[in-house]
Formats: sequence, structure tokens, C-alpha cells
Amino acid sequence: MFASCSALTGTCVERPPEKALYVVVNSRTMLQDDYMGVAVFAIVAILFPTLAFFLSRYFRTDKNDARSMTTYECGEVPIGDAQIQFHFQYYMYAIIFVAFDLVTVFVLIWALVFSDLSELAKLFMVMFLGVLLVGVTYALKKEEIVWI
Repeated sequence: MFASCSALTGTCVERPPEKALYVVVNSRTMLQDDYMGVAVFAIVAILFPTLAFFLSRYFRTDKNDARSMTTYECGEVPIGDAQIQFHFQYYMYAIIFVAFDLVTVFVLIWALVFSDLSELAKLFMVMFLGVLLVGVTYALKKEEIVWI
């Protein structure tokens, strides 16, 4: 028996201990209640862009104007064509950056848990770094990324 005391009145009443904080009557109901917010958020996340996409068809103007076909340069009169072709090296640099950024993440995680890894996991990591090294060697031999 536990004593429940009131600070205001100064009285204590003995009551039996509770067996559980709550009783699960139906686990499906509890699961639905827990994830109802996630479901509502997912529905709103899908409906809002879809609704905005279809409503934009009704509110946009269909008038073609000569000014709408020019490049907007903050009020300046544009010189030349706005559609220029970028060099391939910029794209290659971005791809290499993303690849090495991912490799850095994997290697840092691997280094943090190196002592806890199994031999098979260490072998897979060495194979991963080997494939990366072969790819970089191939690219350097082809002299595609020497400018980097």
C-alpha cells in the first residue's frame, strides 16, 4: 500500500499500488493514434505541391510578350544570348567533389568504429577504397582531370 498525501489539507490516504501506467486495449488503435500526425503531415506534403501545380494553370497569364522572352538582368539590357554552353570540366569537378565527399563520410565512419569491425567488414572497406583508387588512376591516365 502507498500513501497519497495532499499538501493543502495535510491528510494522507492509503491506496493500492497501480500495476501499470496504462493498459493497452487494442494495439492497432494505439499505433493509429501514434502515427496519425505523421499520416496527416504526409497527406499535406503530397497534396500541397499537387494543388499548387494544378492551380497555377488557372492563375498564370498566357500572354506572350517580347519582354518575357528576353533574359532578365536586373533591369539591364541583356547583351548576347543567355543560353551558353558550360565546359564539361565544371560538371566533372562537381561529380568528383560529390564522390569524394561521400567517400570521406564512409571513411570517417569506418575510422570511428574500426576496432569493432569484423574482418569481413574491413575487407569490404579495403575493396571499396581499392575500386576508388582504380577509378582515380584510370581518370588520371586518361588525363581528363589533370586541370583539377
